[in-house]
Amino acid sequence: MHFHHQPPLIRYAAAHRDPRNIVLHCWGVPMVMMGISLLLLDWAYTGWAVASAASGFLLQAVGHWYEGRRPALGWINWALAPVFVGLQAAHQLGWAQALWSEVEHRAGPRRLRDMAL
Repeated sequence: MHFHHQPPLIRYAAAHRDPRNIVLHCWGVPMVMMGISLLLLDWAYTGWAVASAASGFLLQAVGHWYEGRRPALGWINWALAPVFVGLQAAHQLGWAQALWSEVEHRAGPRRLRDMAL
């Protein structure tokens, strides 16, 4: 099946195959979500919210540098990021193993990008 005809979660996973990028997303995405939540909760937390979100975005940017590709922008990718990270967490807890296996299989092998190139 051609890459562009894959379901959105598979496309997202296929664009995130470098383990360093995945780890940085597993930290960065929750930080962004926490920053957004803090803003929605109380404007008194604006400083913490901005710091958390900015740090989370920075971690993800470094991850994409390791991956060797630009982050995919757009609301669908912003919505898929927490799903992808949540699936990583569920897998680590022993949940959603069949879904995890299917996503990993269809997204392709994980690989460290050679930074010397």
